[in-house]
Amino acid sequence: MAYGLRITLERLAASEQCERKYENGGSAGSGGSGMSNKLRAIGIMLVMAAAQFPVLAQQDASFTTTDGRTVALSSLRGKVVVLVFSSIQDPQCRSEFKALASLAERYRGREVGIFWVSINAVAAANDDRLKSPCGPPPGSVTVLRDGNQAAFKRFSGANAELPTVVVLDKQGQMYGHPRGGFNPNSDFVNDLGVIMDNLLKS
Repeated sequence: MAYGLRITLERLAASEQCERKYENGGSAGSGGSGMSNKLRAIGIMLVMAAAQFPVLAQQDASFTTTDGRTVALSSLRGKVVVLVFSSIQDPQCRSEFKALASLAERYRGREVGIFWVSINAVAAANDDRLKSPCGPPPGSVTVLRDGNQAAFKRFSGANAELPTVVVLDKQGQMYGHPRGGFNPNSDFVNDLGVIMDNLLKS
């Protein structure tokens, strides 16, 4: 049981014991009250929440490659990961690949994973189409598919826009907030490079 939850339950038990002592004229005895029942209910809910929380915390996003393999984010632990969620209809698609290719070259041979993630369903863009989603083959940039957009929605939240850039640290935790949109005139590579360098050191 998590330390914080254990302390909370211990405090609930102590509170209930004090309440019983008060109700029984100074001695802790049996019986209970509405408040005691409420405390028990809270304790039960906390235990149930503790049982469910690890499952939620360990939920893993997975993608497919253009050759049918599955890539789970959990398999990338130990690496700094860049995910750019986009689509073949995105007018900045070519610029995104150019920037990601520069980023991949900069971090070649290091513990880094750089991915362009299509949110297109198979009906809109089959695997052959995704092998060259924006014209020329992507080269050093790995293309993944998030066809049901589950990971995209999970990471981008309510303010989703394309592209959405997500950076994960070596433990698989999202660094900061998702970055929406792409300005080809911005220093995209160096801006991300500063973040990645810091995460690689940690």
